[in-house]
Parts: sequence; C-alpha cells; structure tokens
Amino acid sequence: MDTLLHADIFFFVTTIAVVVFTIALTVLIVYLVQLCRSLRKIADAVDEEVILVRQDMNDLRNGIRKRGEQASTAISWIGQLFGVNNKSRSKKKSKKE
Repeated sequence: MDTLLHADIFFFVTTIAVVVFTIALTVLIVYLVQLCRSLRKIADAVDEEVILVRQDMNDLRNGIRKRGEQASTAISWIGQLFGVNNKSRSKKKSKKE
C-alpha cells in the first residue's frame, strides 16, 4: 500500500509539472510568434526605406550628371566665345610629352 501511495504522489506531481511546463511553453511560443511578426514588420519597413534611398541616390546621381553636362557645355561655349580650341590644346600636350 505504501508503494502504491508513493506512485500516486509521483504521478500527481509529474502531471502538475507537465501541465505547468506545457503552459509555460505555450506562453513562450506565443511571445516568440509576436516577436517574429514585429521583426517582419521592421524588416519590411527597412526594405521600403532602402528602396527609397536607392531611388534618391539615383536621382542625385542623375542630377549631378546633368549639371556636369551643363557645366561642360557652358565651359565649351565660353571657350568658343573667346576662341579657345580644346582639341588643339590636347594635341599640343600629347606632342610635348
């Protein structure tokens, strides 16, 4: 009888431990799912910002190229106005070297 009582106590304590462990594990999984959802939202927001930054950089690069072309055109126009020939300068430099 004493052994049977010890076995009942053991199974009762084990059942309580398994139930508590299962509840704790369930709560942990719920929090992990919420954390993963939050991380997914953050990653999506970062992806959108990266796309916007990439577009801004392309716009900036194109603006710099356009302004560079405008400056080059303006410089060559001023050079033509004063009679400076860029082609003859480059040939003279290459002959001297």
